[in-house]
Amino acid sequence: MSEITRRTLCLDLGLALTALGLSSTAGAQTAATALPKTQNSLKTSLDHSAAFVLEEMPVRYSDGGAPTHDILNGVVPVNGGELVELHETTLAPGAMPHPAHQHPHVEFILVREGTIDFMIGDTHHTLTPGSVGYTAPNELHGFRNAGTTTATYFIFSLNKK
Repeated sequence: MSEITRRTLCLDLGLALTALGLSSTAGAQTAATALPKTQNSLKTSLDHSAAFVLEEMPVRYSDGGAPTHDILNGVVPVNGGELVELHETTLAPGAMPHPAHQHPHVEFILVREGTIDFMIGDTHHTLTPGSVGYTAPNELHGFRNAGTTTATYFIFSLNKK
């Protein structure tokens, strides 16, 4: 099994987001799609490209009170279908969206602004804008805004049930 490097992760994730119609160029070329909210999550058809406009996205709040924009939650129509979920969260200084946890699905954190303390077990990593964290299935992890200003990040989940 080959090692996942930051370069290959960013390239592969960039290709995946482009394929989903989430890149800035793809978004500029497609019409915005209204996304209904169902039981605090989206059910998004990923059969066709779409734009996801921030101002039109529903907002929910984490257990810690952080506003979260649900972006998509659907099945990619390739290889028999892969379930994907993507959301954006903004944390106040020092805040956590919820306590450290674990789950059976893969998750990526992509930092847009601010400083995130990314905890994997007992190890802490400082993630700054452009940084990416990877969470393997069933590993204890958590996020905390380690800065003095708000921090905004995206969570991209694969095969979340």
